[in-house]
Amino acid sequence: MKKYLYLFSLLFSFLLISCEEEIVLDFDETIPRLVIEGNIFMGEPAFNKITLSTTTDFYSSIKPSVNNAQVSITDLSNNTVYEFVNNNNGDFLNTTFLPEIGGTYELTVIYNNETYKATSTVIDSPEVLNVDQKNDGGFTGDSYEITFNFQDNPNEENYYLVQIISPADEGFGVINDQFSNGNIMGDLYFYEKEDIKPGDDLTHYIAAINKQYYNYLAKLFSISGETGNPFASPVGTIKGNIINQTDEANFALGYFHIAKRNQYNYIVK
Repeated sequence: MKKYLYLFSLLFSFLLISCEEEIVLDFDETIPRLVIEGNIFMGEPAFNKITLSTTTDFYSSIKPSVNNAQVSITDLSNNTVYEFVNNNNGDFLNTTFLPEIGGTYELTVIYNNETYKATSTVIDSPEVLNVDQKNDGGFTGDSYEITFNFQDNPNEENYYLVQIISPADEGFGVINDQFSNGNIMGDLYFYEKEDIKPGDDLTHYIAAINKQYYNYLAKLFSISGETGNPFASPVGTIKGNIINQTDEANFALGYFHIAKRNQYNYIVK
């Protein structure tokens, strides 16, 4: 049987955003557009990069990388500029860039004589308090039901990006506090017993994000489906927060966002 991870939180989120305005665009696929992938997690080298590519035909398996661009991030609190260096596969890196919680940062990409910009403010993230496990979960009572609990901040609307990694699978999801503001929230997952067993390690991540990024990710996840890592998938026709300062009509796709996410490891009982 195919191993599958049931992301209850992700499915629930789709219901909550069903009335949001669509941000899927209709444009000529024959005209390549710049794609900027800037999902940065503080302290995680694998995500401390900006990736540039261009759009291509929907059915093409080739993702054209962009290497002839200038990429930098500016700390707006002190105007320090961090230049990101290309490693010839579309990734631009800077190992000295260490963002801080509460800081606001501006991404600048110069490509084909046009300048693209976006900003992101780092939000503090909650810690997982504890984990509940039921061995008779699911509709038939023969699944593991595992819930990662955390405290929601009652003083504001909150949106979260979560990730789970297990021996069976891995996946991302988004949740919000619309119906649980200020309460203990639970990020719930179901596993078939043939997929995990006692002693297996589950790694859970949670990051606080803003509403705009929450809506963007929900659309992205609905397109990427069961890819495990939607950030490794083509972003299709989803427009994010990146603005072309030179020619606004020649928009870029993708998103720039910096987050601090917290990790919790759990051993299945």
